[in-house]
Amino acid sequence: MESPLEAADPAARTYSQVVFTDTPQSYPPLTPVTCCYTLTAAFQPNPRDWVGIFKVGWSTIKDYHTFVWVEPCLDVVGKESAARQTVFKDYYLPKDDDFYQFCYVDSAGQVRGASTPFCFKKQAEKCTESSMDEDLLVITTQEQVELSLHEKAELQKELDQIKRENETLKNDLQMERQQAAGIKGQIEQKEKRMSQLVKEMDQIKEQYENLQSTFQEKTHAQEKYERALMKIKLLKEEREVLNGKIDAQSVEISMLNSRQREQERELFKMKDSIQLLQVDLQSSEKEKERLSEELHKSHSLAQDMGKVKEENQELCRSLSRQITLQNCPEDDLRVQCQTLGCQLQEAQGKLAAEREETKNARRHAESLDKELQRLKEMLEKVDYTREQAQLTCGKQELQLTESRETIAEAREVIADREGTIEEKERMITLVKQEKEELARENQMLTSDIERLRKAFADFQASPPADSTYMQPDNNSPGANTSANNDWQQQQQPPGDDNLYETIDTPADPEQEQSLVCRHCQECFPCITRHELEAHEQSHRVCPFCTMICDNMEQSVFEDHVYGHGL
Repeated sequence: MESPLEAADPAARTYSQVVFTDTPQSYPPLTPVTCCYTLTAAFQPNPRDWVGIFKVGWSTIKDYHTFVWVEPCLDVVGKESAARQTVFKDYYLPKDDDFYQFCYVDSAGQVRGASTPFCFKKQAEKCTESSMDEDLLVITTQEQVELSLHEKAELQKELDQIKRENETLKNDLQMERQQAAGIKGQIEQKEKRMSQLVKEMDQIKEQYENLQSTFQEKTHAQEKYERALMKIKLLKEEREVLNGKIDAQSVEISMLNSRQREQERELFKMKDSIQLLQVDLQSSEKEKERLSEELHKSHSLAQDMGKVKEENQELCRSLSRQITLQNCPEDDLRVQCQTLGCQLQEAQGKLAAEREETKNARRHAESLDKELQRLKEMLEKVDYTREQAQLTCGKQELQLTESRETIAEAREVIADREGTIEEKERMITLVKQEKEELARENQMLTSDIERLRKAFADFQASPPADSTYMQPDNNSPGANTSANNDWQQQQQPPGDDNLYETIDTPADPEQEQSLVCRHCQECFPCITRHELEAHEQSHRVCPFCTMICDNMEQSVFEDHVYGHGL
């Protein structure tokens, strides 16, 4: 038989799944209250069900005064008329005289049963009311009795009709419960699938956040990339200056080598001239010795001439004495005079010849002295020139040695850079392979997202369950509407309010286009042009070979770019 609440409101049929028994009209205050109720066989309890005390006239399940969680009882689950009880402690009970009722609320936020109203009164007040009811004497007339009997017969007919309707409704309720059980199983399967989809979407959301953080890091790396380009330009300029200096030094070294060869040839010529001058000097010294001997001979001749002059003078004196001697015979004197005259002529001829030889020897000796002085001066000049040439050659050899050392150091540096560049290129190859693997993983994630979206769209496109028997009707009183709202709030996971907003919301035409990155060649079906440009700018790209160097360190990237110029 339906309760008055069920007859007044069809949506209250769910209230009959839990029946409260032995509920008095009042409870004594400040004492624990035991609530007894019975579960029907069609209702499956849950550990998250609860029984609350509501003030009569409540509108939502949030208007409870206090509540107690339902204790599970495994031995009576699924049996018909499973009796249970719940105890409310006294310090949680109301303190006023208003009427309250028990309500059984399941884990979904639906009211499954409600008790008759009761209040909290003292025992004396209760006894007074009961005694007044017992002492009341009812006085009525015969007409009123007949009218009461007629009304009783009418009520009996209505009661029989209500019983028949109740039987019919019970059969309908049983069929509807079976349908509800089937629908509930479908809903549970869909809820499981929904929870699985939510977990997958959470994972994808986390991966998407990781990708966004990676993009932000790449955006921050753009500044480092620009600084690296500036540094690379400076290094290029320095390398060009160094190459210019090396070329200039190479030209200067070639000029120094040619000058050195010329100076070496001049030095050889000077050495030959010095040897010739030394030979001339030796011959001049020999000639000087010979002339010295001749000069010595000339001096000896001059001495001899002085002796001859003295002898001549002595002969003249003797001749003058002989002339004065008259007693000497004339023939002897003539002979002696002739002899002396001849000797005098011979002596004068010898003397003139010796004077001429002496003059010639002196002139030759003076010319030899002058030639010797000239040769000495030339030799001194040649020695000075040779010393200067040796100093110049030493300086040029020192400069040449320094230039060769500089070139050797530059070649060593270039060799080290080439080795570093080869190592960096190997690292770049490894990084490129890792980048390709990440691109494949990203493509797989994109396909998973598309698959999940299709699954979610199919899930939403499936026919909804009949909510007439599983949740309150929209035309029911405020209590049922609020219970429906609270049930939906409890079903919705916390923090997922905007999780699926982007799935059913119509996408922007610009976002629906599949955009491809011109560096990594990845396809992004759900981003805008601005996001694509931000993604492209986040890449660290070599300006020479256009290779993506996102995972490289700054120094490795600079060495890689610098290696192209070498």
